[in-house]
Amino acid sequence: MIIDQINNLQRYIPSLSALQTVHEILESGKLPSMEYGSYTTDNPKVRYNLFTYTTATPENLTYELHKKEVDVQILLSGFESMVIADRSSLKETIGYDASKDASFAEGKQLLTYHATPSTFALFFPGEGHACNLIDGHSTTVVKVVFKILV
Repeated sequence: MIIDQINNLQRYIPSLSALQTVHEILESGKLPSMEYGSYTTDNPKVRYNLFTYTTATPENLTYELHKKEVDVQILLSGFESMVIADRSSLKETIGYDASKDASFAEGKQLLTYHATPSTFALFFPGEGHACNLIDGHSTTVVKVVFKILV
């Protein structure tokens, strides 16, 4: 996982070249005026989802995991907590769905990341993460999640 300031995103392009596409889309300034939905890009390895929601406290903390894609999660407005799991503690609760490249698991919390529009989180395959969580109090979030096929 990588958690950093959004202005440092370019530093990671040498390690994950598809981040160049992510950077170009962010720099275009078009995201705030786009309709919510799913989008493809000219890069066949990069797609993204733009959406909004209200942060919540889950009854049971469930971690999402991917096998083929890296998540790049960026808030455009609002704030939330994201909880990252201790990989060794994960126990699958919902099996892998290849069409969504996702499975779900319960496990122990490793750390909490306090997301804001000035930061980003990059989750690699196998890294359990729970997002959309209240950070102090509930708020409305606008988020873009880039999916990078690796």
